[in-house]
Amino acid sequence: MNPAQGGGRGEPVHLLVRDASPADLPALCQLKPGEAQHLDRLRDASSDFRYLVLVRDDEVIGFACLVFVRPHYWSDANDRSNLPQIVDLVVAEPLRGRGYGSFFIREMERIAAESGGRNLYISVNFPVNERAHALYQRLGYQQMQPAPYFIHWEFADSGGEFHQGDDWRVDLVKALV
Repeated sequence: MNPAQGGGRGEPVHLLVRDASPADLPALCQLKPGEAQHLDRLRDASSDFRYLVLVRDDEVIGFACLVFVRPHYWSDANDRSNLPQIVDLVVAEPLRGRGYGSFFIREMERIAAESGGRNLYISVNFPVNERAHALYQRLGYQQMQPAPYFIHWEFADSGGEFHQGDDWRVDLVKALV
C-alpha cells in the first residue's frame, strides 16, 4: 500500500523523514515512554548517529536511530561491525500495516547510501516481533544467521535509569549498491 494515498482512505498524505528535534520530545515519549532515553538520543545526534522521525502531515508518527558509530555508553559501543544499522524503529501502533514503515526504511536506506554505506543492517527480536521480521524480508533484507541468537544488552541513560534486557535476535542485511 502506498502511504501517500492515505493508507487506503483516499486522502493525500504528506510524508517526510527528518532529524528529530527537542520540539519532538512529547511525540517521541508518546510513541515510546522514556524521556531521558529520547533526550540522550537528541544529545547524541550527529553525522555518526542520526535520530530520525517519520512525519505524516506535520505529526510525528514514528522514529528510529540510524547508527553509523554506536554511542559510547551502549554495551556494544566498541563493536564496529554491522554498520550502518537501523535501531529501535517504531511506528505508531494504529498506523502499522499501512506502508509507513516501508517508506521510513527506504528513506533510511537512501540516507545510508548517500553517506557511503554499502550495506544496511537491522536486528529484530525474534520470534517476539515476527511481523517486523517479515517486513524486513519483504523489503529485501537477508537473514545473516540460520537461527536466532541470545543477546544481553544494557545501558544507563542520563537520568540515571539503568536499562537492560535479554533478547533472541536475528540480524538482517541489505546491499545498498
